[in-house]
Amino acid sequence: MKSKNKVLWIIIIAAFIIVDVYMLFYNLGAAHLVQTDEAWHATNAYEMYKQNNWIVNSYRYVVDYFNSKPPLPLDFMILSYKLFGVSLFSARFPSAVAGLITLALIVAFLVRDKKHYAAALFPALFGASTLLFTFHNFRAAEMDGLYNLFFTIAMLSLYLMAEKPGFMYLYGLSFGLAFMCKGPHSALIFILGLLYIPKTLDAFKSVKRVIISAALAAVVPLAWIAKRYQFDGTKLLEHLFMGEVVGRVSSGHAEFLKPILAIATSHTFIIFAAILVLTVVFTIISARKNGTDKKTALTSVKQLLSDNYLFIIWSFVPPIFFAFTRSHITWYTYSSRIALCILTARLAEYIIVELGKEAVQSQIAVAAIVVAMSLFFIVPTVKNDINLAGTGGHPVDQFTSDMRDFGEKYGNQYSGVNTYLIADWLVNAGETDHWEPEYVAPAELYADLMPVDGTVDNFLSDPDSILIIDKDKWDEYSDLIAGHVILYDNSYFVFSSEMY
Repeated sequence: MKSKNKVLWIIIIAAFIIVDVYMLFYNLGAAHLVQTDEAWHATNAYEMYKQNNWIVNSYRYVVDYFNSKPPLPLDFMILSYKLFGVSLFSARFPSAVAGLITLALIVAFLVRDKKHYAAALFPALFGASTLLFTFHNFRAAEMDGLYNLFFTIAMLSLYLMAEKPGFMYLYGLSFGLAFMCKGPHSALIFILGLLYIPKTLDAFKSVKRVIISAALAAVVPLAWIAKRYQFDGTKLLEHLFMGEVVGRVSSGHAEFLKPILAIATSHTFIIFAAILVLTVVFTIISARKNGTDKKTALTSVKQLLSDNYLFIIWSFVPPIFFAFTRSHITWYTYSSRIALCILTARLAEYIIVELGKEAVQSQIAVAAIVVAMSLFFIVPTVKNDINLAGTGGHPVDQFTSDMRDFGEKYGNQYSGVNTYLIADWLVNAGETDHWEPEYVAPAELYADLMPVDGTVDNFLSDPDSILIIDKDKWDEYSDLIAGHVILYDNSYFVFSSEMY
């Protein structure tokens, strides 16, 4: 990087790192936990925290086979609860930290690889991949933030393995830790490893290295499996492998093109496409200016593809995999979006250094496109999603706030008490006597209540129980509840079974 322009690039990287940190942590605990997965997982972790249990997850204090994934992200949530207290912020904090570490590792990797322009532009591209910050990933009490961190470590290790075979050890370990986050989903790491073997052949020349790497990949999962087997035999493993893999694939009904279109229409791909067009333009200009023949140009393109082979397959193989299995869900290909950010940053570096010879024109052109397009996606996300998180008056936001206040008011007085709920807003509106995960999580986390499915009649026949009812439903039930002690009055009423 030419010294006279370093200040500009330092400003770019510093500014967007600050933006990314803001997107990761600001208002992190504000909005309600989204059902089903986020609210479910936060509840899993809370119950494990209460029971000092790091291995077996439960939901509403019954062993949970719906969330059949290994518990590593839940264990990090438990640590967060212990450090910061039980809250929505604590539940999401490990994922946000995983996002920050992912950002830092990739920037450090690009600097180590002497791709300084790419390192400067990556934070902008990372922030522009806004879905990573708004749903089911780095700002969520989910498995995916940590999974994508370990996926990223595995892929960077794979790339470095071609240069230093010892990185096979880190590849194996991160593979095993990724399994401990998402179970069989981590098979994609193995598939990409197989596809990258032409680049990593030297690492396989040592049988000892291969064995140790395999052991590192297996040691944590096998220890967990052994411990879990002592508790319920093969029951969880059957749900994990038969349900997550065989069941989902055999019942796959997603459209073939869905995962491919998800990547092709993503913010990151749009910027990638713009940089790809700019590459073509600069290639033509460079060829005419320098009199480059077709053979030389073709050699240059081949070298570019070879240097970025890993990031190409990492970007596009997972969507193709889920297309053929017809089992795609939006967050299954989040790792590919991270890879596409890296690929785009490296392609931008190629334009500046190889085609533009680090001229001011090439630097300005690339920086302007990446920064402008990134801001186009980042600004509305920060303004409408990050800044307004939890301020939209959603009924579950109101419920969460009320449970926080109720818990602060009564402390442990109603800990473990059977609690019935009459909510006005439900995802499954027909099941009015059922606690949905979005309500279960704050009721347990903030007030340590025991959610029990049932109607007002069940509450009336259950001594020492309490009832939470949305004020919008009061007129419908006022005749039945009149005379019961009101424990709390805000967006929701909380009634005691005691009478005035």
